[in-house]
Amino acid sequence: TRRLHILAETRACWRDAADQPAIMRRLRQLRGEHALLVALADCGGLWPLEATTAALTDFADAAVGACVRFILNEAREAGRFTPVDSENPEVGCGIVILALGKHGAGELNYSSDIDLVVFYEPDGVPVAGRAEPPSFSIKLAQGLVKLLQERTGDGYVFRVDLRLRPDPGSTAVAVSLPSAFTYYETVGQNWERAAFIKARAVAGDIALGERFLADLTPFI
Repeated sequence: TRRLHILAETRACWRDAADQPAIMRRLRQLRGEHALLVALADCGGLWPLEATTAALTDFADAAVGACVRFILNEAREAGRFTPVDSENPEVGCGIVILALGKHGAGELNYSSDIDLVVFYEPDGVPVAGRAEPPSFSIKLAQGLVKLLQERTGDGYVFRVDLRLRPDPGSTAVAVSLPSAFTYYETVGQNWERAAFIKARAVAGDIALGERFLADLTPFI
């Protein structure tokens, strides 16, 4: 019961965080408490391996989602983003975060990094003011990495790897969905086909991500 409470608190912590240091501190505290509870159940023989990895993955999903909501809400307050639903700023935001690898498959262990890919719909991000969807999405991806990965006095939440995106040596950390689709259809590699077997939309515009994965099924 306490573990489920921690997950709920993690998903909602963006609402009460006054600034980036505040949410970073809270996420790191919650990560430590959650990992301890999981370890006790694991080492005590109460949970099988599958339950342990699923629980660790659940926290990763919750943390990534909270960070995305915090960044979008911060942009709303700065006049750079107009959410469809201010209570749930990720709904219809036009940006989706996919988890690949162990995260996507629900197989995280205690020290796993998380493999994320950030995609956006060029005409579907409700930016405001002078913000443009490409630069806005890139800043969101960079902010997400900072909130999760930067080491503070409380440690870090997760190491983040964004290198599974299309052609990482020459693309930005957020890639447009049309560009990604064209890439996978034309020059996508076999290892990428295999990697996307484990792909899962975990944060941002989940519906958009699920549609993209459905369209990508022939490639996978």
